[in-house]
Amino acid sequence: MSVPQAHATGAILAAAMFCTAAAPLQGCGTVVLPAGLGQSDPQAVNSLNPLLTNHVYNVQVMQQIYRPLVWLDRHVDYDPDLSLASSVTSADDGRTWRFTIKPWLWSDGVKVTATDVLFTFDIIRRLGAGYVNDGIGGIPEFITRVASDNPHEVTLTLDRSVNPGWFLRTGLNIPVLPEHVYRGLTLEQMRLRQTDPALYRVSDGPFIMSEFVVGRHITLLPNPSYGGRHPAISRLVVDFLEGGNPLQALRAGEIDAADIPFRLSDLARALPGFTTTRLDGPFGYGLLYLNMRSAAAPYLRDVRIRQAIALALDQDEMIALAWHGQSGEVHGPVPPAMAGFLSDAARQTYPSLRHDPAKARALLDAAGWHPGPDGIRRKDGVVLRFSVGVSAGVVDRLIELQVAQRNLAAVGIDIDLRGLEFNDLFATLEGNGHDWDSIMIAWTITGYPDGQQSFSSDGASNYGHYEDAKMDALNRAVLKDAGRRALDAAQDYTAAEQPVIFLPDGAISLLARPGLHGLREMENPLGSWSPEFLTLSGDMACAREAAAR
Repeated sequence: MSVPQAHATGAILAAAMFCTAAAPLQGCGTVVLPAGLGQSDPQAVNSLNPLLTNHVYNVQVMQQIYRPLVWLDRHVDYDPDLSLASSVTSADDGRTWRFTIKPWLWSDGVKVTATDVLFTFDIIRRLGAGYVNDGIGGIPEFITRVASDNPHEVTLTLDRSVNPGWFLRTGLNIPVLPEHVYRGLTLEQMRLRQTDPALYRVSDGPFIMSEFVVGRHITLLPNPSYGGRHPAISRLVVDFLEGGNPLQALRAGEIDAADIPFRLSDLARALPGFTTTRLDGPFGYGLLYLNMRSAAAPYLRDVRIRQAIALALDQDEMIALAWHGQSGEVHGPVPPAMAGFLSDAARQTYPSLRHDPAKARALLDAAGWHPGPDGIRRKDGVVLRFSVGVSAGVVDRLIELQVAQRNLAAVGIDIDLRGLEFNDLFATLEGNGHDWDSIMIAWTITGYPDGQQSFSSDGASNYGHYEDAKMDALNRAVLKDAGRRALDAAQDYTAAEQPVIFLPDGAISLLARPGLHGLREMENPLGSWSPEFLTLSGDMACAREAAAR
């Protein structure tokens, strides 16, 4: 397939940025934000059930309705102010955990109690492998008992001692559902009602669901019963903007903030009448998932092939062309921005894995793959060629893949690029099928950066079906042993194995109306939103009424 050229696309978008249009009337104190702001190009929210979905577009909205037991701040530390649990303790090396539930109310006046927590854990248990984060944080398989001594205290007992730092950040950041709303629903009914507004109008978060127009937008109103910091805005609209241009929508007055495309960063920052905010992170990277069960490309199971792919890719060129210098090399499973979790080798960005086409060719030669007449390698009549699925609407990823296509062709590997809609892409990943070879997708670390979720044989997000006994043992050690040693060993082995190909991801900046404040406080590099930190000033507070008068 053809992909847009960076300069041509930039020219088209630059022209769109300067077009004029009448600002629509949205309402006093309303803030309209595109879905995925601060993470990726807008896509539709397609589920609000936190036990059944975990992609960032859904999570950013779900967390406004259901507060997790443990909220992690931008330093990946427990923030009791934004968490449902006011305290979390373990007195026996991580085997028994006790947490206190805040005396909050659901938006319909019913008290939030330990019963809701026990009910949520029971649903997780009943869902089993259907729980979207099955296995992450040892949930639910490590749990032997969840009990309550009073309405606001919960004790959770595990079948083993665990690394406290790991479990706090991965096992307890679970949103809690209102038992009195979900009581009596079957699991199948929950699955069928993932976009039913009626099911999500009871909230213990800062906002209440007002409207959900599937494929278009979600409207959230402040929750007057919220026990934490109350929103300063009167309405939040999350616009999916599917097929739309965020910068054009911002310029036309349809939304109030947008990610600045990397290819337009200098131009966008110079636009009069807008402010820019540079975000932290990213706490993530691009991933080229390789399907070890692919019927068409079984050779992806060969570590030499995977290492050759990694060595062939010129990340400096990707950073220059796709991210316009606003990124850095990444070859392992801990993002460089999460500096406190990096091994010594990771801090040096793994010098042995940097761009080296000669080394890549030598690995392919040793594996028995030799160039054919067209330069593409073959072995026993099989051509070294595989397909790569990518979200067709994310131009930066397409540019990155265009660089990858050229880099890999230079060492004798041919890739076929296939654009898909994001939700189709994610459904392919989760489908556990044999009919895809590889998929490029961005990945955000949402807690402790262990590899169990993605790289253990039974990992909930091991979409590529990678299996390696040593990797499993190293990841188990991370779950058990406090401190850095186990994590360092696991991440260094992951970098050497390349179960996925790690790729750069850009540090995003936002463009916004000058009267909109608090975007950096709202945006968490772990992928969460806290729009209760947004404030308005000047004309922004009632800009659209003023324009209409």
